[in-house]
Amino acid sequence: MTRIIGCCRFVWNRLLEYCSKSYRSRGESHTAFDLNNFIAHILKPAFPWLSDAPAQTLQCVSADLISAFKAFFRGNAKYPRFKTKHCSKKSYRTPQRGKVDVGNNRVYVQGVGWVDAVIHRKPVGKLKNITVTMTPSGAVYASCLFDDGAELPAPTVPDKPKVFGIDLNLERLAVCSDGTEYENPRTLRHYGKRLKRKQKLLAKKSKGSENWKKLKTEIAALHEKIANIRKDAIHKMTKSIVCDSQADAIVIEDLNVSGMLKNHNLSRHIQDASFSEIRRQLGYKCLWYGKTLITADRFFASSRTCHNCGWHNEGLTLRDREWECPVCHTRHDRDWNAALNLESFGLKALAGTLAKLSLRRCPMWTTVQQCT
Repeated sequence: MTRIIGCCRFVWNRLLEYCSKSYRSRGESHTAFDLNNFIAHILKPAFPWLSDAPAQTLQCVSADLISAFKAFFRGNAKYPRFKTKHCSKKSYRTPQRGKVDVGNNRVYVQGVGWVDAVIHRKPVGKLKNITVTMTPSGAVYASCLFDDGAELPAPTVPDKPKVFGIDLNLERLAVCSDGTEYENPRTLRHYGKRLKRKQKLLAKKSKGSENWKKLKTEIAALHEKIANIRKDAIHKMTKSIVCDSQADAIVIEDLNVSGMLKNHNLSRHIQDASFSEIRRQLGYKCLWYGKTLITADRFFASSRTCHNCGWHNEGLTLRDREWECPVCHTRHDRDWNAALNLESFGLKALAGTLAKLSLRRCPMWTTVQQCT
Protein backbone atom coordinates (compact mmCIF):
# COMPACT_ATOMS: atom_id res chain seq x y z
CA MET A 1 0.00 0.00 0.00
CA THR A 2 2.82 2.39 0.79
CA ARG A 3 4.40 1.74 -2.61
CA ILE A 4 1.10 2.33 -4.42
CA ILE A 5 0.59 5.60 -2.53
CA GLY A 6 4.11 6.67 -3.49
CA CYS A 7 3.46 5.86 -7.15
CA CYS A 8 0.23 7.89 -7.11
CA ARG A 9 1.98 10.86 -5.52
CA PHE A 10 4.80 10.70 -8.09
CA VAL A 11 2.35 10.49 -11.01
CA TRP A 12 0.31 13.41 -9.63
CA ASN A 13 3.38 15.65 -9.42
CA ARG A 14 4.58 14.72 -12.91
CA LEU A 15 1.15 15.24 -14.46
CA LEU A 16 0.73 18.58 -12.71
CA GLU A 17 4.14 19.69 -13.97
CA TYR A 18 3.28 18.52 -17.50
CA CYS A 19 -0.08 20.35 -17.54
CA SER A 20 1.36 23.55 -16.09
CA LYS A 21 4.23 23.71 -18.59
CA SER A 22 1.93 22.94 -21.55
CA TYR A 23 -0.48 25.69 -20.57
CA ARG A 24 2.20 28.30 -19.93
CA SER A 25 4.29 27.64 -23.04
CA ARG A 26 1.67 26.70 -25.66
CA GLY A 27 -1.68 27.51 -24.01
CA GLU A 28 -2.77 23.87 -24.29
CA SER A 29 -5.10 22.08 -21.92
CA HIS A 30 -5.26 18.31 -21.59
CA THR A 31 -8.05 15.82 -21.01
CA ALA A 32 -7.95 12.73 -18.83
CA PHE A 33 -7.41 10.65 -21.99
CA ASP A 34 -4.29 12.69 -22.83
CA LEU A 35 -2.92 12.26 -19.32
CA ASN A 36 -3.53 8.51 -19.41
CA ASN A 37 -1.53 8.30 -22.65
CA PHE A 38 1.24 10.32 -21.02
CA ILE A 39 1.35 7.82 -18.13
CA ALA A 40 1.38 4.78 -20.42
CA HIS A 41 3.84 5.98 -23.09
CA ILE A 42 6.12 8.41 -21.22
CA LEU A 43 6.16 7.76 -17.48
CA LYS A 44 5.95 3.96 -17.31
CA PRO A 45 8.79 3.31 -19.82
CA ALA A 46 10.99 5.84 -18.00
CA PHE A 47 10.11 4.58 -14.52
CA PRO A 48 9.41 0.83 -14.58
CA TRP A 49 8.68 0.73 -10.84
CA LEU A 50 5.35 2.46 -11.56
CA SER A 51 4.08 -1.02 -12.45
CA ASP A 52 3.80 -1.67 -8.70
CA ALA A 53 0.55 0.32 -8.81
CA PRO A 54 -2.50 -0.95 -10.76
CA ALA A 55 -3.09 0.87 -14.04
CA GLN A 56 -6.65 1.82 -13.03
CA THR A 57 -5.36 3.46 -9.86
CA LEU A 58 -2.99 5.69 -11.85
CA GLN A 59 -5.86 6.56 -14.20
CA CYS A 60 -7.86 7.70 -11.17
CA VAL A 61 -4.99 10.12 -10.40
CA SER A 62 -5.35 11.76 -13.83
CA ALA A 63 -9.13 11.99 -13.38
CA ASP A 64 -8.67 13.63 -9.96
CA LEU A 65 -6.21 16.15 -11.42
CA ILE A 66 -8.66 17.10 -14.19
CA SER A 67 -11.39 17.57 -11.55
CA ALA A 68 -9.03 19.79 -9.54
CA PHE A 69 -8.35 21.97 -12.59
CA LYS A 70 -12.08 22.28 -13.34
CA ALA A 71 -12.74 23.34 -9.75
CA PHE A 72 -9.96 25.94 -10.05
CA PHE A 73 -11.33 27.44 -13.27
CA ARG A 74 -14.84 27.57 -11.76
CA GLY A 75 -13.41 29.54 -8.85
CA ASN A 76 -14.30 26.90 -6.25
CA ALA A 77 -10.73 25.94 -5.31
CA LYS A 78 -7.13 27.05 -5.48
CA TYR A 79 -4.65 26.00 -8.13
CA PRO A 80 -3.62 22.33 -7.70
CA ARG A 81 -0.46 21.93 -5.63
CA PHE A 82 2.36 19.42 -5.63
CA LYS A 83 2.20 16.64 -3.05
CA THR A 84 5.03 16.01 -0.61
CA LYS A 85 5.95 12.73 1.02
CA HIS A 86 5.27 13.81 4.60
CA CYS A 87 2.54 16.47 4.40
CA SER A 88 0.10 15.14 1.81
CA LYS A 89 -2.90 12.90 2.37
CA LYS A 90 -1.92 9.25 1.86
CA SER A 91 -4.72 7.59 -0.09
CA TYR A 92 -5.51 5.97 -3.41
CA ARG A 93 -8.56 4.54 -5.18
CA THR A 94 -9.05 1.22 -6.98
CA PRO A 95 -12.15 1.07 -9.23
CA GLN A 96 -11.91 -2.62 -10.21
CA ARG A 97 -11.56 -6.14 -8.80
CA GLY A 98 -12.48 -5.21 -5.25
CA LYS A 99 -14.25 -7.70 -2.99
CA VAL A 100 -15.67 -7.59 0.53
CA ASP A 101 -15.91 -10.89 2.40
CA VAL A 102 -18.19 -10.21 5.36
CA GLY A 103 -18.12 -13.78 6.66
CA ASN A 104 -14.34 -13.93 7.00
CA ASN A 105 -13.88 -10.21 7.82
CA ARG A 106 -11.53 -9.40 4.98
CA VAL A 107 -11.33 -7.10 1.96
CA TYR A 108 -9.66 -7.78 -1.40
CA VAL A 109 -7.79 -4.73 -2.70
CA GLN A 110 -6.37 -4.74 -6.21
CA GLY A 111 -2.59 -4.79 -6.15
CA VAL A 112 -2.47 -5.88 -2.50
CA GLY A 113 -4.65 -8.97 -2.13
CA TRP A 114 -6.82 -10.11 0.75
CA VAL A 115 -6.45 -7.96 3.88
CA ASP A 116 -8.02 -8.64 7.28
CA ALA A 117 -10.45 -5.88 8.22
CA VAL A 118 -13.05 -4.85 10.76
CA ILE A 119 -16.26 -4.47 8.73
CA HIS A 120 -18.60 -1.98 10.39
CA ARG A 121 -21.81 -3.01 8.64
CA LYS A 122 -22.98 -5.43 5.96
CA PRO A 123 -22.82 -3.81 2.52
CA VAL A 124 -25.76 -3.82 0.12
CA GLY A 125 -25.49 -3.45 -3.64
CA LYS A 126 -22.70 -3.56 -6.21
CA LEU A 127 -19.17 -2.56 -5.23
CA LYS A 128 -17.99 0.39 -7.35
CA ASN A 129 -14.58 1.27 -5.91
CA ILE A 130 -12.41 1.08 -2.80
CA THR A 131 -10.49 4.04 -1.38
CA VAL A 132 -7.56 3.11 0.87
CA THR A 133 -6.41 5.77 3.35
CA MET A 134 -3.42 5.62 5.69
CA THR A 135 -3.54 8.02 8.63
CA PRO A 136 -0.43 9.54 10.28
CA SER A 137 -1.14 7.43 13.38
CA GLY A 138 -0.63 4.23 11.35
CA ALA A 139 -4.28 3.18 10.96
CA VAL A 140 -5.46 2.03 7.53
CA TYR A 141 -9.07 2.52 6.36
CA ALA A 142 -10.82 1.14 3.28
CA SER A 143 -13.90 3.11 2.21
CA CYS A 144 -16.00 0.83 -0.01
CA LEU A 145 -18.51 2.55 -2.28
CA PHE A 146 -21.59 0.44 -3.07
CA ASP A 147 -24.42 1.21 -5.48
CA ASP A 148 -27.66 -0.10 -4.01
CA GLY A 149 -29.75 1.06 -6.99
CA ALA A 150 -32.13 3.11 -4.86
CA GLU A 151 -33.01 6.59 -6.08
CA LEU A 152 -32.99 9.62 -3.81
CA PRO A 153 -36.47 10.63 -2.63
CA ALA A 154 -37.79 13.84 -4.15
CA PRO A 155 -38.16 16.66 -1.58
CA THR A 156 -41.85 17.29 -0.93
CA VAL A 157 -43.34 20.09 1.12
CA PRO A 158 -46.92 19.58 2.41
CA ASP A 159 -49.53 22.32 2.68
CA LYS A 160 -48.82 22.75 6.37
CA PRO A 161 -45.10 22.02 6.64
CA LYS A 162 -43.20 21.51 9.85
CA VAL A 163 -40.20 23.84 9.82
CA PHE A 164 -37.20 23.51 12.11
CA GLY A 165 -35.02 26.55 12.83
CA ILE A 166 -31.44 25.90 13.99
CA ASP A 167 -29.12 28.52 15.50
CA LEU A 168 -25.43 27.58 15.62
CA ASN A 169 -23.25 29.07 18.35
CA LEU A 170 -20.29 28.32 20.58
CA GLU A 171 -21.89 28.02 24.02
CA ARG A 172 -24.28 25.33 22.81
CA LEU A 173 -23.44 23.78 19.49
CA ALA A 174 -27.01 24.14 18.21
CA VAL A 175 -30.30 25.41 19.62
CA CYS A 176 -33.47 24.37 17.80
CA SER A 177 -36.76 26.20 17.57
CA ASP A 178 -38.55 23.48 19.59
CA GLY A 179 -36.19 24.10 22.53
CA THR A 180 -33.84 21.17 21.88
CA GLU A 181 -30.20 21.93 22.70
CA TYR A 182 -27.07 20.08 21.60
CA GLU A 183 -23.97 20.33 23.74
CA ASN A 184 -20.69 21.51 22.24
CA PRO A 185 -18.07 18.76 22.91
CA ARG A 186 -15.20 21.32 22.96
CA THR A 187 -12.62 18.67 22.19
CA LEU A 188 -9.72 21.12 21.95
CA ARG A 189 -10.43 22.42 25.44
CA HIS A 190 -10.45 18.91 26.92
CA TYR A 191 -7.37 17.62 25.11
CA GLY A 192 -5.49 20.88 24.52
CA LYS A 193 -3.18 20.59 27.53
CA ARG A 194 -2.23 17.01 26.70
CA LEU A 195 -1.56 17.95 23.08
CA LYS A 196 0.51 20.96 24.10
CA ARG A 197 2.61 18.89 26.50
CA LYS A 198 3.38 16.24 23.86
CA GLN A 199 4.29 18.90 21.30
CA LYS A 200 6.74 20.47 23.75
CA LEU A 201 8.35 17.08 24.31
CA LEU A 202 8.58 16.56 20.56
CA ALA A 203 10.44 19.84 20.12
CA LYS A 204 13.12 18.62 22.54
CA LYS A 205 13.69 15.32 20.73
CA SER A 206 16.32 14.83 18.07
CA LYS A 207 14.52 15.02 14.73
CA GLY A 208 14.47 11.66 12.96
CA SER A 209 15.33 9.59 16.04
CA GLU A 210 13.25 6.61 17.15
CA ASN A 211 11.86 8.47 20.16
CA TRP A 212 10.95 11.39 17.90
CA LYS A 213 9.06 9.07 15.52
CA LYS A 214 7.30 7.33 18.40
CA LEU A 215 6.17 10.62 19.97
CA LYS A 216 5.07 11.99 16.62
CA THR A 217 2.86 8.93 16.12
CA GLU A 218 1.32 9.52 19.56
CA ILE A 219 0.57 13.15 18.64
CA ALA A 220 -1.02 12.04 15.37
CA ALA A 221 -3.17 9.51 17.26
CA LEU A 222 -4.29 12.26 19.67
CA HIS A 223 -5.19 14.56 16.76
CA GLU A 224 -7.17 11.72 15.22
CA LYS A 225 -9.01 11.11 18.49
CA ILE A 226 -9.96 14.81 18.75
CA ALA A 227 -11.26 14.81 15.17
CA ASN A 228 -13.23 11.58 15.68
CA ILE A 229 -14.95 12.89 18.83
CA ARG A 230 -15.91 16.06 17.00
CA LYS A 231 -17.22 14.21 13.94
CA ASP A 232 -19.16 11.74 16.10
CA ALA A 233 -20.97 14.55 17.93
CA ILE A 234 -21.81 16.35 14.67
CA HIS A 235 -23.03 13.17 12.96
CA LYS A 236 -25.31 12.30 15.87
CA MET A 237 -26.68 15.85 16.01
CA THR A 238 -27.39 16.16 12.27
CA LYS A 239 -28.97 12.70 12.10
CA SER A 240 -31.22 13.58 15.03
CA ILE A 241 -32.25 16.87 13.44
CA VAL A 242 -32.98 15.44 10.01
CA CYS A 243 -34.66 12.17 11.03
CA ASP A 244 -35.90 12.33 14.61
CA SER A 245 -37.42 15.82 14.38
CA GLN A 246 -39.74 14.74 11.50
CA ALA A 247 -39.37 18.22 10.01
CA ASP A 248 -40.23 18.90 6.37
CA ALA A 249 -37.78 21.79 6.12
CA ILE A 250 -34.72 22.84 8.10
CA VAL A 251 -33.55 26.45 8.30
CA ILE A 252 -29.99 27.55 9.07
CA GLU A 253 -28.03 30.77 8.66
CA ASP A 254 -25.45 31.37 5.96
CA LEU A 255 -22.63 32.10 8.39
CA ASN A 256 -19.52 33.94 7.20
CA VAL A 257 -17.12 31.51 8.86
CA SER A 258 -14.00 32.94 7.16
CA GLY A 259 -14.91 36.39 8.47
CA MET A 260 -15.62 35.04 11.95
CA LEU A 261 -12.17 33.43 12.08
CA LYS A 262 -10.58 36.90 11.94
CA ASN A 263 -11.62 37.34 15.57
CA HIS A 264 -8.48 35.89 17.18
CA ASN A 265 -10.18 35.53 20.55
CA LEU A 266 -12.78 33.12 19.14
CA SER A 267 -11.10 31.64 16.05
CA ARG A 268 -9.89 28.54 17.87
CA HIS A 269 -13.34 27.80 19.29
CA ILE A 270 -15.02 28.46 15.93
CA GLN A 271 -12.72 25.99 14.21
CA ASP A 272 -13.41 23.45 16.94
CA ALA A 273 -17.19 23.88 16.49
CA SER A 274 -16.92 23.10 12.71
CA PHE A 275 -19.88 25.18 11.48
CA SER A 276 -19.09 24.42 7.84
CA GLU A 277 -19.04 20.67 8.52
CA ILE A 278 -22.45 20.93 10.21
CA ARG A 279 -23.90 22.66 7.17
CA ARG A 280 -22.31 20.12 4.81
CA GLN A 281 -23.74 17.17 6.73
CA LEU A 282 -27.18 18.73 6.96
CA GLY A 283 -27.05 19.31 3.20
CA TYR A 284 -26.43 15.76 2.04
CA LYS A 285 -28.57 14.18 4.76
CA CYS A 286 -31.52 16.35 3.75
CA LEU A 287 -30.91 15.15 0.19
CA TRP A 288 -30.86 11.52 1.36
CA TYR A 289 -34.14 11.73 3.28
CA GLY A 290 -36.09 14.04 0.96
CA LYS A 291 -36.02 17.10 3.23
CA THR A 292 -35.62 20.75 2.23
CA LEU A 293 -32.73 22.81 3.57
CA ILE A 294 -33.39 26.55 3.72
CA THR A 295 -30.45 28.92 4.01
CA ALA A 296 -31.23 32.37 5.40
CA ASP A 297 -29.17 35.31 4.21
CA ARG A 298 -26.13 36.03 6.39
CA PHE A 299 -27.44 39.57 7.04
CA PHE A 300 -30.76 38.27 8.37
CA ALA A 301 -30.96 39.64 11.93
CA SER A 302 -32.10 36.48 13.67
CA SER A 303 -30.66 37.29 17.11
CA ARG A 304 -31.54 40.99 17.17
CA THR A 305 -35.20 40.64 16.18
CA CYS A 306 -37.94 39.92 18.70
CA HIS A 307 -39.82 36.89 17.44
CA ASN A 308 -42.99 38.04 19.22
CA CYS A 309 -43.44 41.60 17.92
CA GLY A 310 -40.62 42.09 15.43
CA TRP A 311 -38.77 44.89 17.26
CA HIS A 312 -35.11 45.22 16.22
CA ASN A 313 -32.49 45.46 18.99
CA GLU A 314 -29.61 47.52 17.57
CA GLY A 315 -27.55 47.47 20.77
CA LEU A 316 -27.26 43.70 21.15
CA THR A 317 -23.67 42.47 21.61
CA LEU A 318 -22.05 39.03 21.85
CA ARG A 319 -21.96 39.30 25.64
CA ASP A 320 -25.75 39.64 25.85
CA ARG A 321 -27.04 36.09 26.17
CA GLU A 322 -30.49 37.25 27.32
CA TRP A 323 -32.42 40.44 26.63
CA GLU A 324 -35.89 41.87 27.10
CA CYS A 325 -37.98 43.49 24.36
CA PRO A 326 -39.03 47.02 25.43
CA VAL A 327 -42.18 46.86 23.28
CA CYS A 328 -43.84 43.57 24.27
CA HIS A 329 -41.68 42.97 27.40
CA THR A 330 -40.83 39.42 26.32
CA ARG A 331 -37.72 37.93 27.91
CA HIS A 332 -35.57 36.30 25.25
CA ASP A 333 -32.85 33.70 25.31
CA ARG A 334 -30.57 34.93 22.52
CA ASP A 335 -30.08 31.56 20.78
CA TRP A 336 -33.63 30.28 21.11
CA ASN A 337 -34.98 33.61 19.84
CA ALA A 338 -32.72 33.29 16.78
CA ALA A 339 -33.99 29.75 16.13
CA LEU A 340 -37.62 30.92 16.32
CA ASN A 341 -36.90 33.76 13.88
CA LEU A 342 -35.28 31.28 11.50
CA GLU A 343 -38.36 29.08 11.74
CA SER A 344 -40.55 32.06 10.81
CA PHE A 345 -38.22 32.83 7.91
CA GLY A 346 -38.59 29.28 6.63
CA LEU A 347 -42.39 29.35 6.85
CA LYS A 348 -42.51 32.59 4.88
CA ALA A 349 -40.04 31.27 2.32
CA LEU A 350 -42.07 28.12 1.74
CA ALA A 351 -45.27 30.13 1.50
CA GLY A 352 -43.70 32.40 -1.13
CA THR A 353 -44.31 35.64 0.75
CA LEU A 354 -40.68 36.80 0.65
CA ALA A 355 -39.70 38.84 -2.36
CA LYS A 356 -37.43 37.37 -5.01
CA LEU A 357 -36.96 33.84 -3.76
CA SER A 358 -35.24 31.19 -5.84
CA LEU A 359 -35.93 27.50 -5.28
CA ARG A 360 -33.23 25.36 -6.84
CA ARG A 361 -31.94 21.82 -6.62
CA CYS A 362 -28.22 21.87 -5.81
CA PRO A 363 -25.80 18.95 -6.21
CA MET A 364 -25.52 18.64 -2.42
CA TRP A 365 -28.81 19.94 -1.06
CA THR A 366 -32.10 21.60 -1.85
CA THR A 367 -32.02 25.18 -0.68
CA VAL A 368 -34.24 28.21 -0.57
CA GLN A 369 -32.30 31.41 -0.09
CA GLN A 370 -33.14 35.09 -0.16
CA CYS A 371 -31.70 36.82 -3.21
CA THR A 372 -30.01 40.21 -2.85
